[in-house]
Amino acid sequence: MKFVLAGFRQTENVRLYSFQGIGDDRRTRTEFSVGVDLSLLHKHGIPLQEAPLMCSLLLTSRADNEQIRSFTFPEDDIRAHAEQRARERAETQTDRKAKSFSPTGPRPSAAPIPIDPRTAPSGIGLGSRVSSSLT
Repeated sequence: MKFVLAGFRQTENVRLYSFQGIGDDRRTRTEFSVGVDLSLLHKHGIPLQEAPLMCSLLLTSRADNEQIRSFTFPEDDIRAHAEQRARERAETQTDRKAKSFSPTGPRPSAAPIPIDPRTAPSGIGLGSRVSSSLT
């Protein structure tokens, strides 16, 4: 069964997401709803934009039991999702640090380059000419 978000409504701190469960035959459609306590999302640092996907995953994991068509997202599952996000962020950070490189290789120390005033141009741009001798 696949789940398609049909909309949501909110009552105080609980957002109720409505889903349509589409059967494998693509004709059977069943209505489902999942309630999410927004204060729990905030408490565990989960962005509101992730809530519909979390609800869809919850429905997919419980699709075997089609008798229950209305769920409230459990705090334990919200906490587990937050922990998984933290692990993924930590892995991403360590990957970024381990893979850092310089495209030009290590930079040498910035030592001044000696310039011979008799042969060096005196300006920048097209048509620059040595206007006077510096010797």
